[in-house]
Amino acid sequence: MIIAAQDAIPSLRKGVAALLPQLPPDEMEILVVDGSGAGPVIEQLAREFPTVRVLSKTAESNVPQLWSTGIAAAGGNIIALTIENCVPAADWADQILARHLTDCAAAGGAIELAPGTTLADWAVYFSRYSNYVLPFQPRFLDDLPGDNCAYKRTVLEPVRHLMDDGFWETFIHYDMRRRNLQLLSDPAPVVTYCGGLSWWRFFRRRYRHGRYFAARRAREFTRSQRLVRAAGFWAVPPLLFKRIAGRVWSNGRHRGKFLAALPLVMSFLAAWAAGEGIGYLTGSKGAGAPERD
Repeated sequence: MIIAAQDAIPSLRKGVAALLPQLPPDEMEILVVDGSGAGPVIEQLAREFPTVRVLSKTAESNVPQLWSTGIAAAGGNIIALTIENCVPAADWADQILARHLTDCAAAGGAIELAPGTTLADWAVYFSRYSNYVLPFQPRFLDDLPGDNCAYKRTVLEPVRHLMDDGFWETFIHYDMRRRNLQLLSDPAPVVTYCGGLSWWRFFRRRYRHGRYFAARRAREFTRSQRLVRAAGFWAVPPLLFKRIAGRVWSNGRHRGKFLAALPLVMSFLAAWAAGEGIGYLTGSKGAGAPERD
């Protein structure tokens, strides 16, 4: 299990504490890959949980880069990923192992939101996880939530070349689908998102993530194709809103919270769209590898 710790927030300890009793250390290796630069916090974690392996990256490292470092260092036949904001349920490890008794290449689970979180946390939750809110039936999807996902090691080896600037799951999953591999979305392995990001921080990351996403996709396009996609950036927010709102209404949960958080959700969608427009327009120039939300 690889936990990307970009900020070393309190939920990191909760996540580690939730994982440790689930399987003995010789059956589950827990790696915390720290990119926060918060030395005392990580040192305390290592002292409190001596069986946990801690790897350190520079404070500028984003989540995909932390995941990529963890994948390179990890042993085992199943590689699971999450972030410090997520706390796995008590039966998470057993549920993940059960999913991997099937032929699926990757298995992603459900993501719930912790009680007592802020309206900004709700907006982040809807923006990122609307397709993984309980209840839902097991299904095969084109994409899975990297923050609650596990892969057979054998399917990651052919995509090592895609991890040079980090494990960006959207592009990894796209390559897996091209190879006719199955991505299983199942409600049984559950993690709880505990929030912890301010509106401004997530807004900034959404812009940078959208820009990076478009710049990386633009490598496959001609100049005229890039210009057409850049010009259509204004249509992205309503399309994303329709998709998210449809999921929330179909699910039947959290409708009131969605309406309350709607202005913040729309601001995040606008930030992503603006990033996409710039990314397609400029290509890789200036895009770099952004912080991941």
